[in-house]
Amino acid sequence: MNIQKSVSAINKIKKNPQSTKILRFRKSERMVHWAIAVPFMVCYATALVLVLFYNPYPLRPYRSVFSWVHRLSGVSLIIFPLLTIAKSKGDYKVYFNNIKQAWLWTMEDLKWLALMGLAAISSRFTLPEQGKFNAAEKLNFMTLMSTYPLYIFTGLCIWLTNGALLSWLVHFGMALIATPLLTGHLFMAMINPETRVGLSGMISGFVDRQWAKHHYARWYRENFENNLSLVDAWKVFYTETFAPANKAIAAEDLNAFEKEYTAVIKSCNSCHADAGYGFIHAIKIKEPPDKNINYNLKSKAEDVPK
Repeated sequence: MNIQKSVSAINKIKKNPQSTKILRFRKSERMVHWAIAVPFMVCYATALVLVLFYNPYPLRPYRSVFSWVHRLSGVSLIIFPLLTIAKSKGDYKVYFNNIKQAWLWTMEDLKWLALMGLAAISSRFTLPEQGKFNAAEKLNFMTLMSTYPLYIFTGLCIWLTNGALLSWLVHFGMALIATPLLTGHLFMAMINPETRVGLSGMISGFVDRQWAKHHYARWYRENFENNLSLVDAWKVFYTETFAPANKAIAAEDLNAFEKEYTAVIKSCNSCHADAGYGFIHAIKIKEPPDKNINYNLKSKAEDVPK
C-alpha cells in the first residue's frame, strides 16, 4: 500500500492542522539503507587503514585483525541487505519504485547537478525542483547499484584465489570512484546545516515538512498537496494490497488465502507504525466476530452480488 496515500487519508480523517513532520522513508526503506551503509562504511574504513597504514609496512601488529574485519563486513554486505529485503518482501513495490526514481533522469536533474555548486555559495542561483531523490542522490544510488556486484565478486576473488591482481585493481579502482561520492554524501547528511536535518528521515522516517517542500518540491507536491480522497485511498488498498487475498478467495485456495491475508495484516500494521499510528494494531481473528451468522454454510466467491 502506498504509504503517502495512506497518510494523506489519515490526515483527512483527523481534520487537524498539518503536522510539522511528514513521513519520507518507510521502516523497510530505512532498514535496507542501514543494512548496506553500515557494512560498506566498515569495509571502507578498514580498507583505508590496510592501504595507508599496513601496505607500506605489512609487519605492523594487528594487521590480521583489520583484514578479517574487512572480510566479515564484506560478507555482511552480502547477507544483511538480502535478509532485510526478504523480511520486508511485502514492500517490493517501494523498492522497485525507488530504483525507478534513481535511474529515471530528466533535464531538471542535469541542471540541478550543473548549478549545485553555484547554489551552495550564492542565493542568486535557484536549483530546479526535485523528486524523491535529488540528482546527487541518484548518482550515488546508480553508482552503488552498478558497483555492488563487482565489489562482491572481486572481493571474493581476492580472498579465495591466488594471484588476484586484476581483481584487486578493479576493487581498489571502485573504492577510488566511491570516495568523492561517499564523502559528499556524508558531508550533506551530517555536516552541511542546510541538508543534515534530513538525516532524521533515515532514522525515524520523518522530516520537517517545510524542509522537504524546499528540497524535494516535486515529490512533496505529488504526495502531500495533491491528496487523494478517503475513497481513493481505500480503493488503492483493495485493488493493490488486498488483491492477492481476493484472488485466493476466488480460487478457493485456503492455504494461499492464509498466506496472503497474513501479508495484508503485516502491511497494515507496518503502514500504521510508519505513519505514527502504531497503537492501531490489526490481528488475525481466530473465530467469527459475529456469532449470529452461520458461517458453516457453503458458498462460492461468485455468490456475492456484483
